[in-house]
Amino acid sequence: MLKRLFCAALFTASAAYGVPARGKNIAGEDEWRENLGAYRVIVSTNCPDARAKVGDTVTIRIMVASKKPGSVRITCYESGNALGDPKIRKFGKDFFEFERKAERPGTICVIGEILNEDGEPVRGARKRKLVCGLGVLVDSDRIAPGNPLPPPGFDEFWARKRAELDAVPIRAVRRQKNVPPPAAAKYPNVVCYDTQVDCAGGAPVSGYLCMPKDAKPGSLPAIVVFHGAGVRSASMMLRYGTKAIAFNVNAHGLPNGRPKKFYDDLFAGELKDYRSRHLDDHERNYFVGIYTRIMRALDYVKSLPEWDGKNLIVFGGSQGGAQALAAAGLDKQVSLCVANVPSQCDLGGRLEKRRPGGPMCRNPISIQQDAVVVRETAYVDNVFLAKNVRCPVYVSTGLIDQTCIATSVFAYYNALPPAVEKHIRVNPVGGHNGSGSVDGPKAVDAVLKLEE
Repeated sequence: MLKRLFCAALFTASAAYGVPARGKNIAGEDEWRENLGAYRVIVSTNCPDARAKVGDTVTIRIMVASKKPGSVRITCYESGNALGDPKIRKFGKDFFEFERKAERPGTICVIGEILNEDGEPVRGARKRKLVCGLGVLVDSDRIAPGNPLPPPGFDEFWARKRAELDAVPIRAVRRQKNVPPPAAAKYPNVVCYDTQVDCAGGAPVSGYLCMPKDAKPGSLPAIVVFHGAGVRSASMMLRYGTKAIAFNVNAHGLPNGRPKKFYDDLFAGELKDYRSRHLDDHERNYFVGIYTRIMRALDYVKSLPEWDGKNLIVFGGSQGGAQALAAAGLDKQVSLCVANVPSQCDLGGRLEKRRPGGPMCRNPISIQQDAVVVRETAYVDNVFLAKNVRCPVYVSTGLIDQTCIATSVFAYYNALPPAVEKHIRVNPVGGHNGSGSVDGPKAVDAVLKLEE
């Protein structure tokens, strides 16, 4: 009877596409409902606010219904590790129920992949698989880095990289870039420059710089926005450019504004698998170059006469979130950091039998737990830069995110100094997409004095 009532509740749910509605089910459990196009999802847990303690028994229920034929492939995880083989359930038949005793800090989650009648994954926007589910956090304040100790000479290494950068003068080439007509009409007082800045490490900083026309010296806050994984041109941050120095940089120091094929070819060729290069050698790790360009991007905006000398914001998601965290850890003048679902955290998580943060999780487990790889990648693990952060930090995570798993984000969050103002948004039903911070962007808008 309970299952039938759940089914009836599912079909009367009015949640908008991609915006789960939260409430209580008839058993008093926390429940989320969501419409994914033609597919209606309902998930629930006995854990209030999707939080649990070690020793608690966690129960998660999931069902997908649709008028279309098909099924959902369900996998259960503990801290990113699959617990048994996937289970297949036809749409709308009954709830799949999973129960597990929480034995250590981390996450317990159930993830469903929606399949068509032929058993093939259904894809939505940007050809992404349609997935759903629910996760529960277990003693999140006790999640510590799987690799607890910084590598030998960590601080000295980054001091040396800073000295190498200081030896390169801050020289920039700026070319004014025409703003496309619709945006030009909306933001008539913003000027944009395609900008390249000399940098140590063999590649320049490359991005689009936007700011108000005829800005006075010392009048503008600055915001530097970083990209997620992949290869692409910088973007024009025109809205931010109405009130600030807004610098959007591409991660690789590449030319901007080229056809999409230019970047796709690089991602398939010269920059293929850049995230897994030289994991056994911190001197050659690709992210050392990225982090060096982060520091130079900040150097550059601070050198501009229009900068107000106090407001220096960094912002990004996923790999861009990793860069924002690194910026806050490598430059103490950063005044606000917003990092959505950040990667490059808890890269040594496998030492605690957890899924490590992205992109390390892309590698085979044998590589994730290799002692040399764990030691060498620690030089670019944000959990060890966290101790240097002095500014407010806003991060976010989704409890069904298997790309940048929540345990990796909490390992970073818990490593921040006690005096740092910090905020975290946790989305129990969120994956890697759609689990951004809410308060972080509001904090940015407040600093920049931007209206809603």
